[in-house]
Amino acid sequence: MDLALGAMASLAPKLAELLLEEYVMQKGLKPNIESLSRELVMMNAALVNASRVPPDQLTEVEKLWARRVRELSYDMEDAVDDFILRVAGCESAADATDANIFKKILGKATAAVKEGKHRHQFFNTVKHIKKLSHELAGLHAKYMVRAAGVDLAASCGIDPRVINLYKKESELVGIEVSRDKVLRMMSIGTKDDTHAHAYWDLKIVSIVGVGGLGKTTLAKTVHDILKKQFDCSAFISVGRTPNLTRTFEKMLVELDQKYFIVVDDIWDVGSWEAIRYALRDNNCGSRIIMTTRNFEVVTKVEEVYRLKPLSDGNSMKLFYKRIQSQKGESLDGVSGELSSKIIDKCGGIPLAIIAIASLLVERPCEHWSKVYDSIGFGNGDNTMKIMSYSYYDLPSYLKPCILHLSNFQEDSGIDTKSVIWMWIGEGFIHLDKEEGSLFEVGERYFNELVNRSMIQPMDDTYYRFTQYFRIHDVVFDLIRKLSGVENFITILDSKDQHASSDSLRNKKKAGMPHSDSKVRRLAVRNHHVQHLPEGTMHMPEVLRSLHIEDSKIEIMAPLQRFRVCRVLNLQNCHVPISLKHLGRLLHLKYLDISYTVVDELPKELGNLKSLLTLVLIDIGLDELPAAVCSLTQLMCLVAVGFKKFPTKRMGNLTSLEELQLKTVVGGRSATEGLVAELGKLTRLRVVTITFSQVLDDSLQNALVQSLCNLLELQELELFPTGSFHQGVTVWEDWEAPRQLLRLLIQGITFSRLPRWINRSRLPRLSFLSVSVYVVEVHDLDNLVRLPELSYLELGSFSWPPGYTVGTDGFRNLRFCHVGTALKFHMGAMPRLEELRFGVLAGYWSWHVDGVPLEQFPTKYVIGDLELGLDNLLSLEKVTVRVNCTGATASEVQEVEAMVTRAMENHPNHPTMKMDRVYEENVLSDEHREARVRLSLLV
Repeated sequence: MDLALGAMASLAPKLAELLLEEYVMQKGLKPNIESLSRELVMMNAALVNASRVPPDQLTEVEKLWARRVRELSYDMEDAVDDFILRVAGCESAADATDANIFKKILGKATAAVKEGKHRHQFFNTVKHIKKLSHELAGLHAKYMVRAAGVDLAASCGIDPRVINLYKKESELVGIEVSRDKVLRMMSIGTKDDTHAHAYWDLKIVSIVGVGGLGKTTLAKTVHDILKKQFDCSAFISVGRTPNLTRTFEKMLVELDQKYFIVVDDIWDVGSWEAIRYALRDNNCGSRIIMTTRNFEVVTKVEEVYRLKPLSDGNSMKLFYKRIQSQKGESLDGVSGELSSKIIDKCGGIPLAIIAIASLLVERPCEHWSKVYDSIGFGNGDNTMKIMSYSYYDLPSYLKPCILHLSNFQEDSGIDTKSVIWMWIGEGFIHLDKEEGSLFEVGERYFNELVNRSMIQPMDDTYYRFTQYFRIHDVVFDLIRKLSGVENFITILDSKDQHASSDSLRNKKKAGMPHSDSKVRRLAVRNHHVQHLPEGTMHMPEVLRSLHIEDSKIEIMAPLQRFRVCRVLNLQNCHVPISLKHLGRLLHLKYLDISYTVVDELPKELGNLKSLLTLVLIDIGLDELPAAVCSLTQLMCLVAVGFKKFPTKRMGNLTSLEELQLKTVVGGRSATEGLVAELGKLTRLRVVTITFSQVLDDSLQNALVQSLCNLLELQELELFPTGSFHQGVTVWEDWEAPRQLLRLLIQGITFSRLPRWINRSRLPRLSFLSVSVYVVEVHDLDNLVRLPELSYLELGSFSWPPGYTVGTDGFRNLRFCHVGTALKFHMGAMPRLEELRFGVLAGYWSWHVDGVPLEQFPTKYVIGDLELGLDNLLSLEKVTVRVNCTGATASEVQEVEAMVTRAMENHPNHPTMKMDRVYEENVLSDEHREARVRLSLLV
């Protein structure tokens, strides 16, 4: 039972700040606030300590006390925020200029009356809450809540050991036996086998086992190995609340071809039967893998593989791999007996092993025994006990963050940035003594959850931190359960819609106070009815966040009734939404309306002075209203799908840290205005802009001048329409900030790579995508030395032939897309997973102003160069672009055969894709000889 989920952390500093203002000068108000503030600080300290106590050790009185304090903190924060906003509004009205002196005096008098009224209301609220706090303080003294002293672990970045565990699934500990067994069960064979019908028949293999055992990992490993043998393939997660329509949309395969589909995480027989019925046997030798933890489901499948727990040896190896390094050595100072006891309680479940190792990794070895004794192992499901302990071991500031994730869809990728901005809107992120902005502190919170194995990074980690992450089923079960028990968030979806309302009614029947049954946060997802269950929304006035996604339900009350709402998230709603009274939600800090049609964005949008994040994507409107430029506290603005922007007023948004605009139209004047205003937004960290026109020399020069003012910039993405050749001179004037992490520029081709792209100027650059006319050897020398580069996409018309990447270059690169064939020494690019490159199938000559940039034959590119692809030990996927210009059909086939042989000899057997370009320019033998003779004469 968590006891620190209220608004205590944000309430105490607000009260302290309030005491410094003139708002509290009313007689008796200041002493009351001072007394209440002291009492709440003590209560918060008691809650933080008590949150460490395992739930089964708490009495019902202690749990009830915690709930009452939490609700008290919510009510008090709402009152404080409401009071400050209303009084501030009165002062603004009083200070407003007016040509009519009588109206001005009358306005000030009216404002004074209103301010006095608000102060009086607030005074009564403080007195009431102070009385309640005294009662709760008495309960705490009478029924002292105990505390469990457990160390807090600090973390500011993702532990690379964690990334290694999730990133290299094909190398996970102990997977070899299971992998080989499932591969044999798939029995691809050949069409010429004795039992040829076995080759052509559809075969389904089911992997069954308990949660956390590694079913998904095993299925993905087999999928990655076999998918290149099929015409098409797909990996689909279903989950316990499947949207079968969306699932079928993901299975966009040609069912008259040989297909391979993994259907992951089936929870019930009905879902499997619906999917199985859609996947007909086409006699093409297709294969299906299905994973489930429900043994009843597998009775419908002929081939079943029951996944077993890890052996003791492999369990120990995985444990130490998380604790110490990638090699799995033993750890000095830890007794073998204690390690064996810990491993034994994990029961060979990989998720449990990783979770308990994550608990211990930052602790001295002498404290391990204390942690082991605290978990309370039994004879039941120890995996859930370990995950529960991992949750209760979290610092108090992380608990609301992880519980908030129960709001998202199971088995889906979750965008990290969106989550952090929501955390900020909810008030979960606190600067206190932390350095950096609110978002940067939120990143540290996120990284700590990754390091503690509460969330898992996904595969597309190409820069800085995980862009998308997922929550394991077991963790999802845990946080959904805890969210319900704590009344943290009420979630309605296609399966749970009645359970949530029932739990609220049960609280009333149990005699819980009315405040304890308030719905503070509500999420409606995949909900296909138009009305909420009875009792779900009886007090919209206290709702702090509302999420409606993929639903037909309408907002269940006029917007003005959600007066303390901080977060409003409307995504993919199937009915039009009216925002008529949106301007009255003065507490709103996060507003996301995506893929949802609205009738209008009211002018009163500019009243939302507390708004920090505004996301508007494809809402059916052509113009972003100018009122947005009045939101001076706005820190994140994402606007997509508009045809017109108030570009010449964007400079008012001086608090912006993230700006995404797609697509900016309105002609050259609008583009010039936006480029000029951009230089005023000096706090920007992230800039993504899609322009509707070409950026010529003049516009690029203005853009570079504006970028020079953005000293905190970390990510820059520019997408002009069309393409433009740019001499590097203009961009050499940009002093790119040292903290730049991501640089993506399309539609502009530099004549040379800018000199500032090197390790001394950009030591943290991890994502680079640019185009240049000529790549020289010293350019590649600079790139290979970038220490953090993990994604490289470099386009060019001219490359230095035969460039070799040695063991000291591109040490962290995971994705590489270049237009030429590089040579790789043994140990080069040790982390590279995906490689895309181009080869010439014949003589090729490219001229700029009559000067040939490159000219060399096929055999030099492929034969003499000896690419050394087998030296890329982490390689998983290769895409080759074969340029057919100036080559004969036989030369094209020869090149493709050479690359294919190189891939067949690779130890990883990476998947390969071959793309022909300019195939219409293939020459006949006669034309080929004539072309060679002509080139020799030139």
